[in-house]
Amino acid sequence: MSSGSTQFRFIDRELRRIELTMRGVVHSYPLNPLPDDLYEGMAAVVEVDGTSIDRLQRIYNSTVMKPTISTFDFENPFPVNCATKIARLTLTDDAIDNSIEDIEGRLLAMQGLPFQETVNDRIELYRDIFLDDSKIDRFRIGVMEIYGDNTYRNIQRDPRVSMTMHWRDSATGISRSYQVNAIAEIFEPGTTFFRYMRVLRSLFSSRFVETRREGYVAAYKFWISESHDKSLESKTGFVPSN
Repeated sequence: MSSGSTQFRFIDRELRRIELTMRGVVHSYPLNPLPDDLYEGMAAVVEVDGTSIDRLQRIYNSTVMKPTISTFDFENPFPVNCATKIARLTLTDDAIDNSIEDIEGRLLAMQGLPFQETVNDRIELYRDIFLDDSKIDRFRIGVMEIYGDNTYRNIQRDPRVSMTMHWRDSATGISRSYQVNAIAEIFEPGTTFFRYMRVLRSLFSSRFVETRREGYVAAYKFWISESHDKSLESKTGFVPSN
């Protein structure tokens, strides 16, 4: 997949490497899975007791899938652009190909009904999509581009992105945080991955998001290259000052 002056050469899971050409120069980056605790935090977002409204509110309140994404434009005096996006786990490409017609059909069947009447069905669809852990691609997360402004233009020029992902671990009460560095691959409307991400983006949206365009602009695969634990917890050997 190419965009602007960037072209992906290959993504090799066995060698754990991403290789791309950017402005005529070949760049190579490591490929790594999401950290286990971050993956579990994203996977468990709907696993909460209570009514359908309680579970929906948990999704809305959760921060783990609302990363702040930093992209870069070094022609600007302040080159870093930050934007909060909604991220989702993604299935493997084969799993998406095999299920896209079904999940689009199930979402389409809810159209025209009051949103509150379909909350249970929406949550069950989300759970069914990720029911089989072996079909989830742990080397990437997906993000939908709604507006096509700074983030989109910056990624077209330079696909390197940094994300701050944070959440409160309900089991330990610890505030967890990661900086995740990734390489963004752009997918235009009409592609299978775009269709998949459009379902996930609209599944829990109770109102139309004004995009200022006819529809969503693109979908991203954020291929995970590095992750750095930035959690707010005591470090070994650290002695706080009095």
